[in-house]
Amino acid sequence: MDELDNNPGLTSWAAGLGRSILRACLRMRIVPIVPEIHLKTEGEMGYRRPFFRRLLLPALYLAGMLLLPSPLPAQNHTGLPPDLQALVTESLKANAEVKQMRSLHTAAKETIRSAGALDDPEASFSINNLPTDTWRFSQDDMTQKMFEVTQKFPFPGKRGLRSEVAEEQSRSDGHVYQDKANEVRSRVIIGYWTLSLACANFDLTQKNKQFWEQVVQVAETRYSVGQGQQADVLQAQVELGNYLDRLFQWTQKQESARADLNALRSQPPRTAIPRPQPLTSRPNYLKLDDLLAQAEARPQLQALKALIAKQEKAVELAKKEYYPDFTFGLNYALRQNRQDLNRADMVGGKVMINLPIWHDAKIKPRIREEEAKQNAAKEGHQSASNQLAAMIKDRYAKLQRLSQQISLLDQGIIPQARQAAAATLSTYQVGGLDFAQLYQSQISVYNAEMQLQEYLKDFEENWAELEWLVGNELPRRPGGKK
Repeated sequence: MDELDNNPGLTSWAAGLGRSILRACLRMRIVPIVPEIHLKTEGEMGYRRPFFRRLLLPALYLAGMLLLPSPLPAQNHTGLPPDLQALVTESLKANAEVKQMRSLHTAAKETIRSAGALDDPEASFSINNLPTDTWRFSQDDMTQKMFEVTQKFPFPGKRGLRSEVAEEQSRSDGHVYQDKANEVRSRVIIGYWTLSLACANFDLTQKNKQFWEQVVQVAETRYSVGQGQQADVLQAQVELGNYLDRLFQWTQKQESARADLNALRSQPPRTAIPRPQPLTSRPNYLKLDDLLAQAEARPQLQALKALIAKQEKAVELAKKEYYPDFTFGLNYALRQNRQDLNRADMVGGKVMINLPIWHDAKIKPRIREEEAKQNAAKEGHQSASNQLAAMIKDRYAKLQRLSQQISLLDQGIIPQARQAAAATLSTYQVGGLDFAQLYQSQISVYNAEMQLQEYLKDFEENWAELEWLVGNELPRRPGGKK
């Protein structure tokens, strides 16, 4: 502090640093709730050294603390649309299944300490050697009112193993909770793109309905002037009715998709959800070997590994039953005085051990039970690992197939079909095209566009399922960027 007082240059530097820190706070919209402090150098209106010495360093310290790393608002680095990311965040906080698993994990953590705790001590009161001829406490020297406290102590190592068993169970429940959160995230993403598909197909159907309304008008006009057939009119009207029916179906599917999303985020079924972003094609940069390697860290497998570790501890604990436990007791006996005799109170203690002699009937069966559970846990982990690998390979193969199909439709079939159908209505209007050709051209475009949307939705669905299966978000761009 004296160095500050005696060094104006250092004081000026400290004042400038303080201003810089405060300006940085303002740029970052950090408003410290502290009294306003004006830092002054010797040349600026003067200053009182004691006041400056008391407030400069605390002010710098507080400003520095404000600039320490702190949690920032959630940012979208996953490549998901912002509205979908918001739905995922909300669902992970409000979903009943996720909250249930979180509560079970919290409960499991609370059992760790209690599992290794001692049994409750026992207190007892007894009356010993009371004569039945007079029922008087002062008659006999051996008559006593006894208070006793006992405490049981397990053999060394048992309490620690009990805590370790509970700790592994808690760790397993924690991984189950993480896996459930990943599952809900995947279901939200799938539901979002299902809703997007329903909206896109509704728009396509509406567009084609309007086209067939024009076809009906053209067919009726041609029939009225004797250039067309009544069958064309009737068939056009039937096709228009089919599109009306499809509109009803896609409206219902939108409502169902919204209800599913609302259920995942614990909202009433009719809660409004904005229209989702449209489905778009994107390349697949995933590699099967990378996916299989990432899957080793999936929470589901980690939960099963924790169960294996739990059973290993449980086997050790069962073998500890060969060793006895100890019970220590302390008692205090009250004796009643007689007129001619003052009787002293008496104190005593005891040590008891149980005798674990029932090896074949109790201890060995318990050990075999825990060993069988350990083997079952290992087999369960192996089975889950095999199934997981098969599911990953299946989803990966589907992604490859869908990528090829999307490319074929988007770059080949749909442009050609649109080109072929571009002038069909005007050509049909002048009689250069019959109704069957008109119908075939338009239905080909409609079916191809609908199929493309279905493939895009399936692509996103399989991608979301892969993220759940490997337990991690997958890069949507080359170089591992999400």
